[in-house]
Amino acid sequence: MSRLTITIAAILLLASSSACGGDRSLWHVSLETRPFGPVEFHIELDREADGLRGASLSGALALLRDLPGGQQIDDGLMEFTANRTENDSYIGEITAPWKKGTIELSIDANEFSGSIEGGLFAGPISGTRVTTAVSIRDYPAILAAFDAVVASRIFSPADLHRPAYAQFREQLGQIAAVATNDLDLLFGFDWSWQDDPFSHFELKRSRRRAEELFAFFDNYRVGFEAATVEFDDEIAILKVRTMMGADTIEQIVAAYARIAVEQPRALIIDLRGNGGGAFAVKPLVEHVIDEPVDAGYFLSQVWNRAHDRLPTTEEILAVTPWTGWSISAFWKSVQESAILRVQFHPATPNYDGPVFVLLDATSASATELAADAFRSSGITTIIGQPTAGQMLSQSMFDVADGFIVSLPVADYYSVENGRIEGTGVPVDIATAPDEAIDKARQLAREAIQ
Repeated sequence: MSRLTITIAAILLLASSSACGGDRSLWHVSLETRPFGPVEFHIELDREADGLRGASLSGALALLRDLPGGQQIDDGLMEFTANRTENDSYIGEITAPWKKGTIELSIDANEFSGSIEGGLFAGPISGTRVTTAVSIRDYPAILAAFDAVVASRIFSPADLHRPAYAQFREQLGQIAAVATNDLDLLFGFDWSWQDDPFSHFELKRSRRRAEELFAFFDNYRVGFEAATVEFDDEIAILKVRTMMGADTIEQIVAAYARIAVEQPRALIIDLRGNGGGAFAVKPLVEHVIDEPVDAGYFLSQVWNRAHDRLPTTEEILAVTPWTGWSISAFWKSVQESAILRVQFHPATPNYDGPVFVLLDATSASATELAADAFRSSGITTIIGQPTAGQMLSQSMFDVADGFIVSLPVADYYSVENGRIEGTGVPVDIATAPDEAIDKARQLAREAIQ
């Protein structure tokens, strides 16, 4: 397991030892992390003449150590040591489970502020000195609210009765009963969710409510080159790195416009490593197909509570294809509709040469929707590895006290390939991921000779 060793530069503006309460002090910490959102916990700092050591406190540490992800825990879920330098700063190492990062702090007698870069805890951090560490929230009550949301929103309530879910819930209940801070519950969720009976299940904290996040994601921009096209003689290679972001959609449309100008005789679409996202799928597929494609359909709790079977072909075709194509509209429609039918229509400019699609085992979620549509169209050759098999539709719901749960609200069934969750989209030609591009080039050259 790789571990990054990075230094901490901590600038400590400390008052006298007596003013700070001696060599040991207790702090209530707020940290804005990318994986968990804004979290709160307590840290104990120990200072010596030449160094500083910090460790987070945890009421559930013994239970967390026994979980698969907790094997590297020593004294806390977040720890660091630092050595004092000539200019009274402290340089050292911050350790989180699996990863390390860089921290920069400014500390006085009663407050500190700074930031962490890299590793699991990257984000702005601040703290206030306290005398005692009491439980930050009522974690059993938060878990009870979590249970109510999951039971009322999960696409398949029967999944909650599976042994794997029962074991997960028992472990998380034990952790919540002794948890004293946000890290206890969040790490407990992540490390207990091992033999998961379904994908797209996450617990986080957020400063925004779920409905605010819906609108945010519709306008979200990833801010990097998510879709790029290169030309190798008469072959275009379109690499798409995510399906999320309004700018990703714009870049895909621009790439197809450039392809129309350059007029390559073959096209390779590289979706290896693309973990999904949202509706960049639509232009990616529609600029290649030359007739409408009925890709598949989503089944929600509305269907599953009323039926113990899949819909018939007649029932599916009786449903008007969905046309919303926004994240907020989709999340609303997929939960209100028993069946949500997905259909793609040709778009201009339309590429009509041979198309080769590259996949691997990390091509997931919305990328699998694109891969399945390409396969269902019958006009592409798919090369590499079957996809991840994580093709449930996820939505977010408020739990309590700033916690938000993301969970699957619908299951996807392909017209051609059946259920994708747990199976993935198959390939036409199996290769190792790093050999897929060479194989595609070979086949493209043969096709245009």
